Amino acid sequence: MSNRTCVWLATVAIGAGLLASGCSSKAKTTTTPETATAPVETAPTTTAETAPTPVAEPFPKTQVDKAPVESSIDDLNRSGVLKTVYFAYNNDSIDDTAKTILQGNAAWIQSHAKYTVEIGGHCDERGSIGYNVALGDRRATAVKSYLASLGANAGKLVAISYGEEKPADTGHDETAWAKNRRAEFLIKP
Repeated sequence: MSNRTCVWLATVAIGAGLLASGCSSKAKTTTTPETATAPVETAPTTTAETAPTPVAEPFPKTQVDKAPVESSIDDLNRSGVLKTVYFAYNNDSIDDTAKTILQGNAAWIQSHAKYTVEIGGHCDERGSIGYNVALGDRRATAVKSYLASLGANAGKLVAISYGEEKPADTGHDETAWAKNRRAEFLIKP
């Protein structure tokens, strides 16, 4: 016989043995006194040959939370969800324009009570350093008090003065000074 024929016969014999061993475990063998059957011997097989192929289970369906994802604190601060308010020269009074802006800010602060909000009071470059620090403090405190009167949690509001140290505009004219007389908001964890 040729090598191919021997390989083919060996393959058929192993297949028949596997088939017989698979069938023999399912069929009941009964012995009667008249005819006894001898156990069938099969060639030893490896686990890899007889192990069933695992069937992939379907991925379980889950509910996806479709609530809007909240932005990071840095994103909130960059986007300007809390609007800056401006003041007149040498003044810490909140005008009608500022009140409208602060009402919107108060609503946001109330609906995001987990955050602390820093209110930074700023001044233009005119006046002494000490005077500008005091004026910046009065501005920040006035804004904090107004927000608290609108229902914002005063315990989550921090008033701080930057005086003239952080100008929004470094120019030296009325347009620049008007931008520097302000109260800005910084959201914190």
